[in-house]
Amino acid sequence: MQTNFLKDKRVWAVLYVIFGALALVSLIQGCRNAMMFSNDFQWDAVKVFTMRMNPYTESLTPTNLLAQYHAAEQFGPMAANQFPSLLMLLIPYTFLLPQTAKYAWLFSNLVFTGMIILLLRKTFLKELPKNLFIVLILLMIAGTPYRNQLGVGQHTLFSFAFFLLAVYFTEQPRGSIPVTLCLAVSYFKYTLTAPLALYFIYKRKWKELFASVGIHVILTGAAALWLQTDFLDMLLLPLKVSGALAAEGGIDLGALLNGSPVAYLLAVAVMGLLLFITLRMPKQQDALLIGLLTLWSLIITYHRTYDFFVLIIVAA
Repeated sequence: MQTNFLKDKRVWAVLYVIFGALALVSLIQGCRNAMMFSNDFQWDAVKVFTMRMNPYTESLTPTNLLAQYHAAEQFGPMAANQFPSLLMLLIPYTFLLPQTAKYAWLFSNLVFTGMIILLLRKTFLKELPKNLFIVLILLMIAGTPYRNQLGVGQHTLFSFAFFLLAVYFTEQPRGSIPVTLCLAVSYFKYTLTAPLALYFIYKRKWKELFASVGIHVILTGAAALWLQTDFLDMLLLPLKVSGALAAEGGIDLGALLNGSPVAYLLAVAVMGLLLFITLRMPKQQDALLIGLLTLWSLIITYHRTYDFFVLIIVAA
């Protein structure tokens, strides 16, 4: 039960003003950083891919294919740590010049932010009191994780928005195709959304889950043909590139164990436990399950703090 203090509209008005101002400053700074940096956007990796050259071998053994771009944009060496079926999703941005592509990606991330806010309200946070929902959203935008997410041009906003859209479509009488397609897109940040995808097992959406993975199997095969390389390379090389970051996360097992292979074994064990819990979880426990999956998604595998804005679900 809310106290009389929290029922006072003036209290909420003050909170709106304070957190709204903080959110505005954070949003402006995040946009400024994105226009300057966006280092994690991976425009360079996708551009090399469209040139029919292997972005993974270029990442592991640089030949400076895009040296002029990197010098102009003050980027470091290429780090293609996404599977080719995911890089393909960014191909439209390669028709733009690098700086223009940065602006387009920033605009896209702002659209994804709007989608996240709307879809959270229509899914997991629909029972939350309106005033508390607004304050939590403002806190999310005011926070360092969200600001850095924008500034470095990360892909978690993209993935999380489409994950929530897939969840939304599960509650609509529109068939399985929208759920499958949105879930497939959400895997761009698979270190986050692979654990979250267990939610669809909880909902017994087996067909949609397997079909979403099947899309990436087909696209990976197409990428292998495009780059004239082995299918297995298209799976192992991105993992080899990303493996270099295993010890550089925030609160994950890899950081805790300093990149030890034991972290991967523990991650598999935890995923198995989460699967068991998901299968045994009683109905009408959506909020409890998604909170649990969100927390563990940040612990199982490598994540820097810019991904922690998703903890809004746990906070709620």
